[in-house]
Amino acid sequence: MKILKAILVIVIILGLAFGGYKGYLAYQNWQQVEKSQDKLLIESLKANEGMVVELTTELAKIKKKVISDTLKETIVIKEEAPTYESTKEELIELRKDPEVNAEKIEIARIELEKRMDEFQESPDKILINMGEEKIVIYEDGEGNLVSLESGITITRHKDVSDIPIPIEEKELEATDWDFKFGGYYDLTEKDYGLMLSKEIFSIKSYNLNVSLLSDLKSLEGFNLGANINYSLKSDLEFGVGITIDKTYFMCLEYSF
Repeated sequence: MKILKAILVIVIILGLAFGGYKGYLAYQNWQQVEKSQDKLLIESLKANEGMVVELTTELAKIKKKVISDTLKETIVIKEEAPTYESTKEELIELRKDPEVNAEKIEIARIELEKRMDEFQESPDKILINMGEEKIVIYEDGEGNLVSLESGITITRHKDVSDIPIPIEEKELEATDWDFKFGGYYDLTEKDYGLMLSKEIFSIKSYNLNVSLLSDLKSLEGFNLGANINYSLKSDLEFGVGITIDKTYFMCLEYSF
């Protein structure tokens, strides 16, 4: 029973390490995909100066082109766009008859909260005073300028050198973990057990590792050590080491 408990603990440690590493790779790949979309668009516009690219979002129609190393964006907020102000006006009208418009009120309320959250999270907000009239412009989650009002046209010029251009995007792939699992024999205490190691560095067929050891006889706990291994085959290694309790051991490990 004690042996099974020790094996279970080590399996859990391996599982957590594997899950964390895979999660990190997935996050890095997702970041590269998100960033590369805008980079590739700007790179294409630079390579084809004067070419116009048209994009459509929930709120606006956008035209982009590059002339003389300057990115020109024309953003037209559609008249029918569910902007903050238009949604607020709609909600006011619907609330005049709350019983009949109960379902529409809920939909409009959710849309209004969505626009407000988008505005509050925007890294860039601009207030334009035009006498009695005020126009608020902000940057949405995709980096496009939009307005709280409908029917607004916005033009932005941006130096292309401020936008990073990708040289080459490569998908991250899982590489060797340099983790090892195996068994050891304690030459000092005449005990044996299981161990999990992490390689620090290697020179030719030799490598230095830090290890977590579990005694299968007494199962009094775990011990830490360091060991030098020699590669017998591609994945199989033999080594000798010392624990923090100053006991010496030899080991046989499988690397993965």
